[in-house]
Amino acid sequence: MRKSLALMVFVTGLSGCSTVRQTSKEAPVAKLEPRAPYASLTQDEQYKVLVAELKTVGIALQKYAWDHDGQLPPRLALLVSQGYLPASGLLSSADPSAGKEGGVPDSYSTWGQAAEADEPGSSYLYEFSATACKWDWKSYIGGKPSEADVDKNRDGVVSWEEVKTWQLHHGDVTQQPASRPYAKNRFPVVRCYWYQYPTAYANVTGRTVLNLAVDLQTVFISQPWWEKDGQ
Repeated sequence: MRKSLALMVFVTGLSGCSTVRQTSKEAPVAKLEPRAPYASLTQDEQYKVLVAELKTVGIALQKYAWDHDGQLPPRLALLVSQGYLPASGLLSSADPSAGKEGGVPDSYSTWGQAAEADEPGSSYLYEFSATACKWDWKSYIGGKPSEADVDKNRDGVVSWEEVKTWQLHHGDVTQQPASRPYAKNRFPVVRCYWYQYPTAYANVTGRTVLNLAVDLQTVFISQPWWEKDGQ
């Protein structure tokens, strides 16, 4: 009972930080070819493969939270090192770089802040990373909070996880009207930018990113700047 309550507390208390980026007008970097046998699948089959992979990550996150008093890991890599996922569990089948380009393909050349949360050998952007959040979150998330408001563990460093947690509960300036809590099934915790690679980067307003929601069960499609999909 205690662990189930802890997991409920985790889902209730989660937050999020936005991955805001701009369209690149530079020449695109060289594109890698999708890996076989994924490349031979139909578009519908590819979608199902990627959804299944994200849901597997979601199950691993649930198990980790169950074993850690309802807390998410500070890094996705802990899911592998602690046995919640196999060694290849953080590699998207759609990622021809096998994790070398991080959570966002290099072709999104001006999507810079996501690199803060990159982890070696991971194809996913983990929005609830414990890494320091250095992009301009103060002007973006709802309620105009101070660093002290967002820094819930009082360690003097505002992390992506702390910014995202605040955003989940207080919204952001993208919303109309602004600053409203987000639904947990429409707020991403793990994102796969490799969906529809290699052409997705040229369509930054298209629904080209697959997201595992903060409820750790729902997978949904969004624009790269997911908040602009509206609520």
